[in-house]
Amino acid sequence: MPAVRATLLGAWTGTDPVSASRDLLNALGAPHLPVLPELPARGPGSDAIGRTAGLLEELAVDLQPHGWRLVPEPGMDHRRAVSALSTDRHALTDVAGESGIDVEDLLVRITGPLTLSAELWLPGGERSLSDHGARRDVAQSLAAGLAAHIRAVRSQTGAGRVTVVLDEPRAAAVLSGALPTASGYRTVRSLPRSEVREAWTLVSQAVLDAGASGIVLAPGRAGAGEEWAWADLALLAAEALPPSEQTPEEQRTAALALPLVPLEGPGSDGSRWDIVAGWTEAGRDIVFRLPSAQAAQAVQASQSTKAVKPELAVGNGHPYRGTGVTIARTWERIGLDPDLLGRLVLAAPDQSAASQLTANQALASAVATAEELDRIRQDGGLS
Repeated sequence: MPAVRATLLGAWTGTDPVSASRDLLNALGAPHLPVLPELPARGPGSDAIGRTAGLLEELAVDLQPHGWRLVPEPGMDHRRAVSALSTDRHALTDVAGESGIDVEDLLVRITGPLTLSAELWLPGGERSLSDHGARRDVAQSLAAGLAAHIRAVRSQTGAGRVTVVLDEPRAAAVLSGALPTASGYRTVRSLPRSEVREAWTLVSQAVLDAGASGIVLAPGRAGAGEEWAWADLALLAAEALPPSEQTPEEQRTAALALPLVPLEGPGSDGSRWDIVAGWTEAGRDIVFRLPSAQAAQAVQASQSTKAVKPELAVGNGHPYRGTGVTIARTWERIGLDPDLLGRLVLAAPDQSAASQLTANQALASAVATAEELDRIRQDGGLS
């Protein structure tokens, strides 16, 4: 069983890809998962949608006041997105080479086909999600372009194992028919499960065929009127993702990303822990999205006998202190084998709005928590 690992599931702070690569490679050394930096502060083309749209094969985009739009030919906006991503790949490669770091594992996050179709607009002014042919074209173009990207990442960085995160923050809204049309008077019709499953399978299989070693599906769920619960999304993800292969010759992993919540008490969700149990016992990984440093420290302060203001606690450098023990206790309560803790990846959340100091503290804290949890795994549990 592998060790409990840490990673980042989100963008990084600042505008310098060299500095970002250095921070991420230094903090997330083996066995953890360093990431290809995302720096939205650089501007259009480095945001999540523009960055992924720049990967599209035989489709082009430009930027309008209402968002990214599909257009017949690539222009300045499209070229900026392509250039920024290429710069990120080269920066990571250069920093690793100069530092003598062998990039064994690398995590690459992109926007998934559902969210991309929801956020790309047709020339006529509606979401591409509203048109069946456009949805199909976006999914197929993304699969081809992402496969080329993975081949380039592996070739340039020398990464032995590349894990791809399909980030789908709009998944529940798409499946629930909750996204407004351009006019705002109606909503885009919900997509059938079969089409969603086919899109996820198409993109996942394309990147695995291109040499990726793992897929993480990160569906989002938020907002009133979105009927899809985490259990529904997890079931659909299980149907769409290829099964994990654990043969010595080829190890391919399929994982699900979920926000970390308590088993009971404020903000609890016992059904989410049922998902964790089912996935880990089936040989699949779970990526826990850790809360923001401020939220984690607020919990620490509320549980402390000496109340500490959360904004003053940031300087302690360990916002996730105690989180590993909390996870292990929950693990025991729901009756899971301690060895299955090795199926967990603890992901620091988006750091694009943080200072460099705070971002690095959050990442170091996620690593410390993963290592604490792995010691518990090696000891056979808390008892």
